[in-house]
Amino acid sequence: MSCRSQIFLSFSRAAAVGIVVAALGGCGIAGWFSPGPEQSAVPPLAKGEKQVSIEKAWQARLYGNWRMEPYNMTQIQVTSHTLLLSDNGDRLISLGPTGRQRWMRSLDGKSARGPAVSGGVAYIGTDSGKMYALKAANGHVLWKKELDSEILSVPVVAKGHVLVQLANGHLLSMDAGTGAVQWTFSMTQPTLVLRTAAAPLVKDGIVYAGFADGHLAALGLQSGAELWRTTVALPHGNNELARMVDVAATPIAYRDSVIAASYQGSLAAFGLQGGAQRWSIPMSVVLTPLLVGEHLYVAEADGKIAAVDPRSGVVLWQNDRLRGKNLGGFTFCDGDLVATDTAGYVYVLDPNSGHRIGQRQISSSGIESQPACTNTHHILVMDAAGTLYQLNLLRH
Repeated sequence: MSCRSQIFLSFSRAAAVGIVVAALGGCGIAGWFSPGPEQSAVPPLAKGEKQVSIEKAWQARLYGNWRMEPYNMTQIQVTSHTLLLSDNGDRLISLGPTGRQRWMRSLDGKSARGPAVSGGVAYIGTDSGKMYALKAANGHVLWKKELDSEILSVPVVAKGHVLVQLANGHLLSMDAGTGAVQWTFSMTQPTLVLRTAAAPLVKDGIVYAGFADGHLAALGLQSGAELWRTTVALPHGNNELARMVDVAATPIAYRDSVIAASYQGSLAAFGLQGGAQRWSIPMSVVLTPLLVGEHLYVAEADGKIAAVDPRSGVVLWQNDRLRGKNLGGFTFCDGDLVATDTAGYVYVLDPNSGHRIGQRQISSSGIESQPACTNTHHILVMDAAGTLYQLNLLRH
């Protein structure tokens, strides 16, 4: 395992400290806690390849702590009139469409876990185990609930339920109106886990959730009763780092299948009913893949980007020119694939071929947010210095 792969970890028990120190070796503990931007040069576009220019429409400086943990970038929630985002301190911030602050609310604990917005309410969790529901219009706290572990996932709101996954391996359903815990489902938590903002999928009254031990489970939304579970990836290797197979990406529904991906494991499809495996291909995935029509786009943990046929698992194309880059964001915006890395670059790729058709370094401090598509040819990104950018993707 490379040094780059070893920095995206979290302790689930204090005993893991010795394992990590021994395994990291020459990688350095300082680098493990704070990986920093990429240092290697980005491959330039060849003459004639550039088809999209990336222009800065506006930028707004926000104050706070914006350097996030790897694979747990700021989530920029875009509503019809508001932008909502949280920093790596204790602040939830509401902004107008051009980045002007409307309100700010201090929370108990650091939070990069949301928010999710539903019915005019913003739901967000923190690393101190606090879950909040606030009015999205003014930040007024509607309820606050203290849970028994750090909240790792972005909340999912469905039919009056708020679903969150905790650092102790528990999946909770809470009442959206009161915060009361409705049910809890538990899986065995490995010694080391990735710290990601993955979330469960809800479809037709069933919750599909991935866990750090490599399993995918289907549960009834109303009761939390287990309907089935299956293995996405099996741990292998002779140390805890090598055996990490977290199902870190949010599952995706495709026709009568659910597609799940694991770190150091597989990308695989299973039947929505019963969980029978339909196909599986070896891939190491943390960022949630993008399903667009009949194509599944996957950003692998080592920086490669691929298109996969969701019916068969056949790889349609693969771009390895960004291999070795710390890709922190991946989205689809107005017909283009958009990826970002921790060196501050934005890349635009053609979804039909995988070729890069645009790239630009937006900030030398690195991009610390998932790119958010706001409307036609517009995306939002946040850098580690606290500058929020709206970028225009202009076709030649």
